[in-house]
Amino acid sequence: MLHIEHLSVRSGPRRWRIARHRHPSLHQLFWIERGGGVLLGEGGESALAGGDVLNMPAGVAHGFRFLPGSAGMVLTLPLAVFEPIRARIDPQGRLLAPCRGRARTAPPEMEAVQAELLGRRAGRDEALAALAALTFIWVLRRLDAGPDTASPAASGQAAARLAGRFQALVDAHYRHWHGLGPYAAALAVTVPHLTRACRQVLGQPASAVLRGRQMLEARRLLAYTQTSVADIAYRLGFADPGHFSRVFSAATGLSPSAFRAGFTSGAD
Repeated sequence: MLHIEHLSVRSGPRRWRIARHRHPSLHQLFWIERGGGVLLGEGGESALAGGDVLNMPAGVAHGFRFLPGSAGMVLTLPLAVFEPIRARIDPQGRLLAPCRGRARTAPPEMEAVQAELLGRRAGRDEALAALAALTFIWVLRRLDAGPDTASPAASGQAAARLAGRFQALVDAHYRHWHGLGPYAAALAVTVPHLTRACRQVLGQPASAVLRGRQMLEARRLLAYTQTSVADIAYRLGFADPGHFSRVFSAATGLSPSAFRAGFTSGAD
């Protein structure tokens, strides 16, 4: 149900370099005990040092260039395990965005997780779930929440966190949440506030972020499956396939059928 290992297990044999990648259905927590290096994030590179705690949600691209001999641990949970835990301890969704904290020592629960995995005692899964919850509570307590209106800089940071959490929610729920209301409710903000944050950080309204994710999935389904245009429309929350076709054409410059035909011809 979860996995934990030392940084050196994968990084050491790869000359302490992990190419940028992402895990669509795995949430990870990194604890850097000593050493450090460079985090290769979606927004560029940033320095890592001993004492850093990195929360890495599913779907977020990341890579590393560690200093040789760096030490730490990586906790990995499938979303099916992580999300029920997060929903209980983090209703505002702070853990749905990449974030970083600082600590002098690793959470004691990480060591306990490792010990529990090595054993086969009764109640093992329940114990692991409880230890994982305690670990992420520890993380939440070390993150800098920052008041939304304390200063222009703090306001910008808050908007960036909100936009990041919204993007993570869209990736997780775009198939089922087709309007902005559920996202705003999950983030404990109003729809206008969410839209302002997205305009400030992403340069587009929240509705465009959601529609962009829907159109990305539509292109993937048209290119890589034989799912009918109507079924794709219904799957993405469009009640009328004709409306879906008009939206897709406006977004790509091609009708769904023409996009599929062109992709197939190009592949051939």
